Amino acid sequence: MKHATKLTMAALLSGLAFTASTAFAADAQGIGPGQRFYEKTCAKCHEAGIGPVIKGRGFPPATYMIIARNGMNAMPAFRVTDIDDATLQDLAEYLSKTKAPEPAKK
Repeated sequence: MKHATKLTMAALLSGLAFTASTAFAADAQGIGPGQRFYEKTCAKCHEAGIGPVIKGRGFPPATYMIIARNGMNAMPAFRVTDIDDATLQDLAEYLSKTKAPEPAKK
């Protein structure tokens, strides 16, 4: 029985290690979890003229993380249950590396 318990624990731990190591892995199109979160959640306001443009601002990742966790003006705070720390870190790094969007052509 002890051997089976050890094998079960080893399998669980290796699964957790695999999950942790793939947390920042990009999918086949090169899109990471932070960019996916931006496209599904953030863009609804920040690319629709509701919230300010946040791409290409040149902020360090820590600034994006602080604003996301605490909120700012009309933007709500995002709890760990809304976006986990690893995805938020990836999102902040993604945003800090983006270039300013092209102005809309008339």
